[in-house]
Amino acid sequence: MKKDRLTLLTIVSEIEREIENVKELQSELRSITDKRGIIYTRSKGSILHDFYSGCERTFKKIAIEVNEGYEETERWHKALLYRMTIALKDIRPQVISEELAADLDEYLGFRHLFRSIYGFELKGDRIDGLVKSRHSRVGGNPGPTKPIEKTGFPFPRE
Repeated sequence: MKKDRLTLLTIVSEIEREIENVKELQSELRSITDKRGIIYTRSKGSILHDFYSGCERTFKKIAIEVNEGYEETERWHKALLYRMTIALKDIRPQVISEELAADLDEYLGFRHLFRSIYGFELKGDRIDGLVKSRHSRVGGNPGPTKPIEKTGFPFPRE
């Protein structure tokens, strides 16, 4: 089903807002990357949680508005992530590369952990590894240069 121009412009605007939110998270994370201590560990964990949640909101928006839905199974989070690696003929291009999806899968796993434990149980070295990974892999080149990825979608380039 073809979407009208206004609907597509609305979708693009909402995704652009999420990209701006991710930029804000990048800024917050940069300001505490080298800081140590439980408060900073908890803060970094919260930012990483928000980062993946923003990515997932973007993917859900695409799935609902462009793909016309997604399956709400027990593993819908992972299915949604990997569905974004598939181009849908005559509907949309591949949103993210398979390599980027694999990187993001680490953040999905972390978000699940973050929601399931007490903040004082967070491991600083695991969070610091994800922060480094966030800067080097996810924040840099998003993968193959598919048309939608040239803009840095859904992750702004620095």
